[in-house]
Amino acid sequence: MPSAASDGQNAALASLEADASRMAISLDKGRYLVLLVLTVIYAGGVILHARGKPLWYDEVFTVMAAAEHNVADTWRAAGQLDSAPPLTHLLTHFAVQWFGPNEISARLPEIAGFWIFCLALFWFVRHRLGIFYGLAALLIPLSTEAYDYAYEARAYGLELGFCGLLLLCWQRAAGARGFRYAAASAGVALTLAGALMCQYYAVLLYLPLAGAEALRAWKTRRTNWGIWLGMAFGAAPLVWRLAGIRSAVHGFSQTSWSDSVAGTTVWSVRPFDVLDFWNEGLQSGLWILVLALAAAALWAWKAPADPPPPKNSSAFPPWEILAAILFLAIPFLTVVFGLLVTHIYSSRYALVGLTGVVLLVPLVVARMARGRALVAFLLVALAAFRLVIVTTAFAPPFDLQNQEFVLVDALKQGPVVVADGQLFMQMWWYLPEPLKSNLIFLVDREASVKYQTFNTAAIDSALSSVRQSFPIRALDYKTFASPGKEFRLLQNPLKPGWMLEKIAADGGEEVIERYTNLRQLYRIRMK
Repeated sequence: MPSAASDGQNAALASLEADASRMAISLDKGRYLVLLVLTVIYAGGVILHARGKPLWYDEVFTVMAAAEHNVADTWRAAGQLDSAPPLTHLLTHFAVQWFGPNEISARLPEIAGFWIFCLALFWFVRHRLGIFYGLAALLIPLSTEAYDYAYEARAYGLELGFCGLLLLCWQRAAGARGFRYAAASAGVALTLAGALMCQYYAVLLYLPLAGAEALRAWKTRRTNWGIWLGMAFGAAPLVWRLAGIRSAVHGFSQTSWSDSVAGTTVWSVRPFDVLDFWNEGLQSGLWILVLALAAAALWAWKAPADPPPPKNSSAFPPWEILAAILFLAIPFLTVVFGLLVTHIYSSRYALVGLTGVVLLVPLVVARMARGRALVAFLLVALAAFRLVIVTTAFAPPFDLQNQEFVLVDALKQGPVVVADGQLFMQMWWYLPEPLKSNLIFLVDREASVKYQTFNTAAIDSALSSVRQSFPIRALDYKTFASPGKEFRLLQNPLKPGWMLEKIAADGGEEVIERYTNLRQLYRIRMK
């Protein structure tokens, strides 16, 4: 009886495997239609996400530059407003010009860039492992933190798009000849340059690319000079914008976010930020990876007698495996760079590091499952379930003025100082002109470092620069807070800022006038 039951199980598995194999063949034949359907589903979901999310501080700077009348003015404004390279602002300029200034059009370049990343990984993995694993590579990014930047008007979605295209050009160049080899090598140069024109941290893409290409040269005893030349020419933006990079690094080093403790400065970049990166980056989709690996392990355990797949299937060449592994080192290097150079770090700077997970999961599952189609189908089904979640769970359209009713009501009565620079810029962008003129931010670089644990000197410095070209009311504290001056001040109790402490140190009086859980409105009288 046990033998009969075992035979029945094996027969059922064999039948399911045959069904999965036939499905893979059918999907591969209709792969363009499949990709079109997935694109429509993704577009619908991400557009709804973009519509329900107001532009925040960094995005406002992108859109301010993009809203200029022509490309030359956008280029100039990008240099005045932002330390980031200007390609994001230029592409956003075209999107805004064509579709009007709104939360969706301002994010169209990133929406497209993220999906290009997913599509590129599909073709990269399908080339080695087949349609199911290619679809898994396309869908897994939706289960990571990277998806949050698909609808943010900053460089990261575009950087991911260039990263995906870079991998695809590099893979195709290896087996190409003649014109295709030259085109793929040129693609390496253009995609690297494009990534660097979006985000300077994209220089870390050289680690997986150069490391893997060096291994390929060693293994094959042949140097692909076209690829190496592509990498060299791809670095052109670094040379071209070297002065701007030095200025940005110097600016961050002088005014970066830090903790002030007992008169000493402890930079806000910490070694364990590497662990936080992986926790935040994979948290929403970790269950998919765990279940997929468990299914592959179960298959390997339950079917040990299965014949191995052909030698040329289910295999990444060693240099592509190394590239995937080296992607995992990018978050570590980003933290090291923050510790030693800029003294500033955010997980989004290392977002391309998630590419390593997206490539390694299909590879590991394929190896453990011996390339069988059934486990690959389960991996795709798990990843597709996450697609359903992210495209149906979205916020309704926002009403920022209703949300910030304490500030809006106070602005109707007169000028209000906003202690939070990020909230100040967001409200400045969305408020109508009569209220916008009453919105004030105070700048005092020394006080911003001295009187709080969270140093906002970088924000103070940014707004000091912005006020020279745009009509924001970012005023010097010493000039505004003159003796006898009375005004209202709004702060977030979770991000109290430096102003109340500075006012108290100067002998000013404060009386709370109105408050909610996240907003406190004070009436101030200077001594």
